[in-house]
Amino acid sequence: MKLTPYLNFPGNTEEVMNVYAKIFGGTVHDISRFGDRNPSMPEDQKNRIMHARLTFGDNMLMFSDGMPGRPIINGDNISLSIGMNDEAHARSVFDQLADGGTAMMPMEKQFWGAVFGMVTDKYGIHWMINCES
Repeated sequence: MKLTPYLNFPGNTEEVMNVYAKIFGGTVHDISRFGDRNPSMPEDQKNRIMHARLTFGDNMLMFSDGMPGRPIINGDNISLSIGMNDEAHARSVFDQLADGGTAMMPMEKQFWGAVFGMVTDKYGIHWMINCES
């Protein structure tokens, strides 16, 4: 199991990633834009970053411009992302975090091949569970 901070920004993710890459001497990887997956997306949303990551040393930060239609609020702009490789364990962790909280996106198979879900626990912490089989 590995814990990775997931940072969301209101449309300036690319700028933030490049600044952090310079500060930490890191490398930006896997930039995926909303328009890459959904060409019918409104023009002003197509170039926004759906997902990207920055690695430096043994560290990684993941980034997004946030979900279209869901405003970014300071304090809500970070999620803790857990990478797992046991689906039963991932679902158990998700269910326990959802107990008393809110499942924002149920654990389901995703286009990148993983089972993934998002939940806000009863303490207001945002979690992303990603299980690669």
